[in-house]
Amino acid sequence: MRLTRLGFCLVIGVLLCLPSPVATQQTTPRPQPPQQPMFRSTTALVEVDLIVRDRQGEFVPGLTAGDLQLFEDGRPQKIEQFYMVTHERGGQLFPQTGDAVVAPEDRARRIFVVLFDEAHMDHEGLLRAKIGADKFIRDNIGPSDFGGVFHNNQMHNSRLTTSKAELIGAIQAVEHGFENRQALLSTFREFPRIPGEIDALRIADGSLEVVNRLGAAVCKDDPFNCQLNGGVNQVENLIQQKAKLYVRQARILTFNTLQNLRYVVNRLSRIPGRKTVVFLSEGFFVEESRQDLITIAAEAARAGTVIYNIDSRGLVGSPSATPDVLRTEAGRSTAWDTGEDGPLMLASATGGLRLRNIDDISRAFNLVVRDTSTYYVIGYQPDNPTMDGTFRKIEVKPVPSGLRVRSRQGYRAVALPPMEPIRGGGM
Repeated sequence: MRLTRLGFCLVIGVLLCLPSPVATQQTTPRPQPPQQPMFRSTTALVEVDLIVRDRQGEFVPGLTAGDLQLFEDGRPQKIEQFYMVTHERGGQLFPQTGDAVVAPEDRARRIFVVLFDEAHMDHEGLLRAKIGADKFIRDNIGPSDFGGVFHNNQMHNSRLTTSKAELIGAIQAVEHGFENRQALLSTFREFPRIPGEIDALRIADGSLEVVNRLGAAVCKDDPFNCQLNGGVNQVENLIQQKAKLYVRQARILTFNTLQNLRYVVNRLSRIPGRKTVVFLSEGFFVEESRQDLITIAAEAARAGTVIYNIDSRGLVGSPSATPDVLRTEAGRSTAWDTGEDGPLMLASATGGLRLRNIDDISRAFNLVVRDTSTYYVIGYQPDNPTMDGTFRKIEVKPVPSGLRVRSRQGYRAVALPPMEPIRGGGM
């Protein structure tokens, strides 16, 4: 079915709004004049995007399927489809096997969704992220690329678009969260102090041992404020109240973040090809949500969505109001703050990157663009064809020595929703 450019944009917008997918049957398009690449989509194959680099960190072109070994749950799999995609040559596809050209549709254009996690970014970091995202849109979104901005718990205008003006307007509309995790953590430095998030969770779970230990330490270090607040018993009560309040509020913020991630991942699963989510977050309370994160990442990987996390806090050691530490001059905490675990899990499981310690966020975006501009695609039919909802581990090993392969770590064995017939193009 031929779609005009306007029609294509409407299809993309509908995909992001529909509560449930609409069943359609995809067929191979008839040959057309070579105006723009035409592709066909299939949900029978499991696809794996690969970044292969040498010891110097440079992308390695010219590989064939024989240069790689593919395993699912430790069992070797037959590579039935293998090709390279590069957007440095106008979004071309380069098959690398002697088989017929079998390429998923829409590999010739890129899809980027910038997801702002405002509740887990401080004011300075959010401003830094907006500047970087604005420059990314202006410099890197091409005429055939589609972009979207998710902020304030919704997709801007409920659609993806090729309009730079619309995307830039979406970036400018991002507002700072009324309540954020960094502000909650800053109270840990106030009397009576709590060393970190892990201690707060243990206290909220009823550990009197931690309460007694912290109460004794606080009164020893600051006897004046201890007496001023009613002595060690009353200080212990204050510690309990502070810990429980933090954990309760942090749980709410994390729940909203996970809901936003699920929404974006589910909507993008209806669109064929590789999708890139740039998740702008400084980390979130993760201890009780690890299984949810594993599920989200596994479903994203199944649908070809790669998640990149950019931490907007800047360099480690710079003055910051965000860490779970007692000393304000210590900068970012890594020893006591488990918030970084969540973004790292999402990125590593889907084959993306976690980019941190970068003051210029536009440079972090450039690394994402570099990673998504040239890559290999493997397609295979698992020897266990039953989509039983279980997690299956994927491992890709290079045959030549000295190569490093980065790909998604696995996927959730679920059937993909029907793909909409779409064609690369712009508005």
